[in-house]
Amino acid sequence: MRAVIALIIGSYSLLSFATTLDTEYYSQIESSSYSPAAPIEQMIHDLDGAPLKSGKYAFTHNQAEVGVRKNNFEFSYFYRYDYYLKFNKDTGQLTYLQRNDLPLPQNTHYDVYLRPNHLRAWGLSAAYFYEFNEQLSLKTRLNYLRATHTTDGYLKGQLNTLEDGYQAQLYLNYGYSRDTLLDRPEEDSDGHGASLDIDLNWQLNKTIDINFSGRDILSFIQYRDLTYTTATANTDNISFDQNGTIDTKPTVSGVERYRDQTQRLAARYTLRASYQLNARGKLNSELFSYDRHIFPRIGYQTRWQNKIWQLNYDLRSAAWGLGLSGEYFNIGLRSDSLDWEEAKALEIQLGVNLLL
Repeated sequence: MRAVIALIIGSYSLLSFATTLDTEYYSQIESSSYSPAAPIEQMIHDLDGAPLKSGKYAFTHNQAEVGVRKNNFEFSYFYRYDYYLKFNKDTGQLTYLQRNDLPLPQNTHYDVYLRPNHLRAWGLSAAYFYEFNEQLSLKTRLNYLRATHTTDGYLKGQLNTLEDGYQAQLYLNYGYSRDTLLDRPEEDSDGHGASLDIDLNWQLNKTIDINFSGRDILSFIQYRDLTYTTATANTDNISFDQNGTIDTKPTVSGVERYRDQTQRLAARYTLRASYQLNARGKLNSELFSYDRHIFPRIGYQTRWQNKIWQLNYDLRSAAWGLGLSGEYFNIGLRSDSLDWEEAKALEIQLGVNLLL
């Protein structure tokens, strides 16, 4: 994760210059993470910390981009890192106990469900702006993705702990570049794909404007000869040590081979509406969706000293957001905690643009 952050910051420092008139060069970073079950810092560091709270998913999307706009066209290069993890309460508890070397309660039934969707990729994009009239505009963007790392599949089944033993039946089926469950040697991934983004802006009247954006609304990444594992683990694969903690030394009963596989990314949507109160102030409302997980937000923005200042609040994550934008830059920060190590919601946006 530190290497990813370092690369993002390095990419952000890249700016291009030219002498062509009416050409805009830009550089931007966006990073958005949410983990209701535990602080993001704890999720990164193998769940080391307090017991997990309720939560069935966690996600992070990070992207650094440099590009150019001229007339109605836009072209860019970007690097992105995504991780979307879906799980149930039992799996979260099992994972927490295992990672912290804690004993499992006796006579307990666990339903196991874990579905990771991970991508690390660089890409190129091409976009076009449609100006229908003074009130309505549309931007469509096609992204080419070259994936370098992936994890995509599932683990599911049941585990019962008894007073003198256990019973388990688990099924595993996933493709990957690095096998985090069974320690298979890492191999190169060869993934190529595309995704589609759109932005719609509508000035409904003098006081109301509506904006809609969709990211990865359609996506696919095709891998050839991707390493994969399908396996069944039964009670012979799991045991308890003398202290009563779970000891997993799996003997794989299944297949480790290569296959062609298609990965699809979680779609992200944002719907915004603004109401002009006066010459300076606006009321804002927003719905952000990550794979059908909805985050409603309300806010206020004002113009002062040729800058736009924004304050908003996310009702689901209980995170406050601050924003500042000017002619050549924009900055945004959202978090539910002043202590970043305790934050379960964290969002950063940075952007610079030059018109030459």
